[in-house]
Amino acid sequence: MRMVWVFFKLRMRQLRYDKVALVFCYVFPVVLLLGIGYPLALSGNHKIKVSYLETEIAPAGRPLVEALDNHELVHAIPFVGERVQAEAALRNNEIQHLLSVSGSSAGGPANVTIGSNSLEENRISAIALASIMKTSPSGSSVAEVRLQNVEVSRRSSYLATLLPGLIGMTMLIIGLSGFGSVLIGEESAGLFKNLKTIDVSPTPFFAGLFLSRLLIAYSVVAGMLAVSVFGLGVSPDINYPLLLLAVTLGAATYLGIGLIVFLFSRSVMAFSGIISFIQLPILLLGGAFFSTKLFPSWLQPIAEHSPLAPFTSMLRELMFGGVGFHNVSQLYPALITMSIWMVVILLLARLRFRW
Repeated sequence: MRMVWVFFKLRMRQLRYDKVALVFCYVFPVVLLLGIGYPLALSGNHKIKVSYLETEIAPAGRPLVEALDNHELVHAIPFVGERVQAEAALRNNEIQHLLSVSGSSAGGPANVTIGSNSLEENRISAIALASIMKTSPSGSSVAEVRLQNVEVSRRSSYLATLLPGLIGMTMLIIGLSGFGSVLIGEESAGLFKNLKTIDVSPTPFFAGLFLSRLLIAYSVVAGMLAVSVFGLGVSPDINYPLLLLAVTLGAATYLGIGLIVFLFSRSVMAFSGIISFIQLPILLLGGAFFSTKLFPSWLQPIAEHSPLAPFTSMLRELMFGGVGFHNVSQLYPALITMSIWMVVILLLARLRFRW
């Protein structure tokens, strides 16, 4: 028992100085719980969410909107943007209902228009919403409630979130495990010391591994796209040069992240801990499994500028939004964000690297 106690104290002292292991044990589970549990808690809110433009609510409709927001089954949300943006969000199922209220004066009868996309569950909830407006007491009487259906776009399906998310997750795994873990393994085996003794430049060494992983990324995306087109009904009408550009930017960025993690890791255990710690937040903020629209408003700008979200956004616009050279400007924000990430990561890796 005495020897067991001695070795037990030795291992506890090792943990004391292994900050990565402590972070991985205590912080990572909390991040996992918050990252997955928070969006699920939000999605579990079964109130009917109805959006409205401030400019399209007449004075007669103000009491009606306030009464709706106070109703136990309804949540009224002001839409930030113009009418065109609101209609696009309605078609893409980013919002489910768009409310317009017209009336002659405050206290007079209000004419209500509820715009809903053509998804069956939204058409049903629109009927329920109209019934609530007619029966709930408020400071405004309702003269007429008109339902207006908007044809839903291809981007509204869950596949439009899942497919780009799975591609992005695979690319991230290739960068972290297929690139960074190979390097940490080779360094642990003493390969770098051998290369240093024969005075080999690191440029061709890294370039060869980089190009091989880039080719793997291309083939993986091609395979997943083929399965989606022939097996899941995704339209093959995609601008493939722009898709190639997006995949190249994404692969270079995630390979660079794998290189950065390798350069800051002193051991295989530290590398594994860092990978486990950063991979999940990148996936969650990148909208790999669910839309970032579920996040609170303060978190959405952070998610939009995370390493993965611009990439999945570009894939979604190219595969489901019909973006091509004629409207490539829609991709500019994501392209700029991804380019900045790629340049900063590769520059940091260049400054940090030493044989």
